[in-house]
Amino acid sequence: MGTISKKIADDVIAGKCDDDDPVRIVKYTNAWGGEAYGLEVRHERGRYQESEYVINPVVYWERP
Repeated sequence: MGTISKKIADDVIAGKCDDDDPVRIVKYTNAWGGEAYGLEVRHERGRYQESEYVINPVVYWERP
């Protein structure tokens, strides 16, 4: 998928999205020092690994 806002991340967690594909939301600091959220679907796992653009990534939420 891609980078999403905190509101969209929270909507996904609350079940407000109809997508059944397993997802993980990664919270990280972007290259400019801002807080960012990345949405991964099954085939994109690991997309938000530590790099110069993804700093201190942590799993914010993962669909069971």
